[in-house]
Amino acid sequence: MITKTDFMEFLDTPMHMWAEKHDRAAPAPTAFDRHLMEQGRAIEKLAKGYLPVYLGAQGAGQELSFEKTFTDGQFQTRVDALVHDHDQGAYDLYEIKSSTHIDKQHKQDLAFQRLVCEASIPVRHVFLVHVNRDYIRDGDLDLAKLLIVEDVTDEVEAFRAEVAAARDEAAVVATRVSPEGIAGCLKPRTCPCLDLCHPALPEYPIYDLPRLHKKKARNLKAQGILAIEDIPDDFPLSDRQRLQVAAVKQGAAGMNAAVIQGDLAQLEYPLYFLDYESYNPAVPQYDGYRPYQHMVFQYSLHVIAEPGGEPAHSACLVTTPGDPAGPLLEQLARDLGSSGSVIVWNQGFEGARNREMAELHPQYHILLEGINARIYDLMKPFSKGHYVHPDFHGSASIKKVLPVLVDEQELSYDELPIPQGDEAMLAWASIMAHEPAPGELEQTREALLRYCELDTLAMVRNWQALVRLVDRER
Repeated sequence: MITKTDFMEFLDTPMHMWAEKHDRAAPAPTAFDRHLMEQGRAIEKLAKGYLPVYLGAQGAGQELSFEKTFTDGQFQTRVDALVHDHDQGAYDLYEIKSSTHIDKQHKQDLAFQRLVCEASIPVRHVFLVHVNRDYIRDGDLDLAKLLIVEDVTDEVEAFRAEVAAARDEAAVVATRVSPEGIAGCLKPRTCPCLDLCHPALPEYPIYDLPRLHKKKARNLKAQGILAIEDIPDDFPLSDRQRLQVAAVKQGAAGMNAAVIQGDLAQLEYPLYFLDYESYNPAVPQYDGYRPYQHMVFQYSLHVIAEPGGEPAHSACLVTTPGDPAGPLLEQLARDLGSSGSVIVWNQGFEGARNREMAELHPQYHILLEGINARIYDLMKPFSKGHYVHPDFHGSASIKKVLPVLVDEQELSYDELPIPQGDEAMLAWASIMAHEPAPGELEQTREALLRYCELDTLAMVRNWQALVRLVDRER
């Protein structure tokens, strides 16, 4: 049986569907995967409560049902919501999504559902219920504003022929005895069946190249080229990708010392190394927030007052009820002075959070606007290719850069009870949603503080390493 989930997995990567059908895929989903599923279920629950109200305004003679299963030969789907218009003798499908927009995959998903259902019932219209990204909470949830019900019948119909052909292909692939010849994915870092999609992956695979388009990746793979060092010199690549190729082939880092030196020379003391942790629920929890808007609940700050000075640390973690941004900003205003460079890792994230918090708490607008005016993105030398190392594996993540530039065991994330940003987010959300057991709150707080502190200390050490590297090039 090919379910809707199977079919969508086939469209993404045929090998992943085959692996799932033949018990060759990775085991259980991660904690973050489960969190995303819970977010989807939360929106689904709200939508199911809202649909009777929405349909009630449309007139009588409509029977609403949920989770009905339909089959068409070897294809099967379970419909989120089905409306039977008794007067017209027709049915309308309603699909509930927790996303804030409609994309191609949603239309393919619904085209599959429509095809299966039409083997049993006449389908008149297809609707997508999704989240309104522009909704701002003000008091109790207003489901009529949080949710959008959109008629996508014509857009879904445009995919009918394509989906009909693709589902037949999926059925053939699912029954194959061997995975030989089935198309695999181009993302080994997240692949659920590495032994099938990427057997014998080299140390520096072509997938390490930053922003490598899937067409180019497939082109190289079709030629049997999987290692960066085997890429021909005349293969079309971007300048950033060529820098990565050169670093791998030479077995050494590549650095544009003049550019890095020019950037670092513009920094002004005191230096403030700042990192935020945040949580972005699908359903806004507090007034003023939009769906999926980040709530900043924690920061870590390392300050170097003068050249040659030792970093001093301060931190804030809000676990009291209510919007955490208010108490956090109150302390940040005390910890961060009005002059000096503010150094972050990924300016887009911290900068956006500052703008959002300034809207929510206008009394801190000058503070937050000033921070954004003073920001320097320490990720830039790596994301722009000014410093490239084979062991970054094409990433500018602080967790990839740190162990290459800094050889200090105490700076390892591996031994931390909370070693990843998504785990920090879930840990905070858990203690805010449930009454912690005795000792659990302090234990979780300590783990969160240690994780965030390491992020800013890692920035300090990476900055110091860059300064030394540039000085050696003078």
